Amino acid sequence: VLGIDQYEAYVRLFDAAFADWAPNERISNETAGLAIAAYERTLLANQAPFQRWLRGETWALRDEQKHGAVLFFGKAGCADCHTGPALNSMTFHALGMGDLAGSDVHLPYDPDNSAHLGRGGFTGNAADHYAFKTPQLYNLADAPFYGHGGTFRSIRDVVAYKNAAQPEHAAFLAGKQQAVMQPLGLTEEDIDALTAFLTEGLHDPSLTRYVPSHLPTGNCFPVADAASRRTLGC
Repeated sequence: VLGIDQYEAYVRLFDAAFADWAPNERISNETAGLAIAAYERTLLANQAPFQRWLRGETWALRDEQKHGAVLFFGKAGCADCHTGPALNSMTFHALGMGDLAGSDVHLPYDPDNSAHLGRGGFTGNAADHYAFKTPQLYNLADAPFYGHGGTFRSIRDVVAYKNAAQPEHAAFLAGKQQAVMQPLGLTEEDIDALTAFLTEGLHDPSLTRYVPSHLPTGNCFPVADAASRRTLGC
């Protein structure tokens, strides 16, 4: 619960940010969502070794990471889908990765439930079944698991999976084996190098630079409540 001074601080901030809105419309779920989205657009990973190397710091990448980059843009075919500044794209692909499973999963896998059809669940097009959007690749090392079902626990596991091209759920790709799920022919050394590029070469180690120095509530970032303030001691 906000104190009056904290509340008024937020009112001033919303008034300033949405000055062209009617006063009675400046604080709402919509403006809160717009404010959060505006903040999130400033969180850019732009100090990763690969980005520094592109800016001319030729020493920023180790030899193994450079070898991984050559594979990424060449033999491994990663750049066929992972393009642009964030190494992602608006493309969708079915890679046969597993869904979330277990008794504690909110929505256990059901082949008849459209929620488990990936893009196909939204478009209703069978060609889109089990296809998921190409993700961005920066700071993957900060994630605890990978794949849309969280079935991989390391980046190397994903690279090895893609290299072998053996779907976790073969039925997902029945009759529609895509070019993106063909064996890559990478050696163990290649897999290690590509993993090094993805894990270290694309990792910006200084994202804490975006953490606000303080919040109007006096609580901790990002969980701005009194209990977290007591726990974290900020």
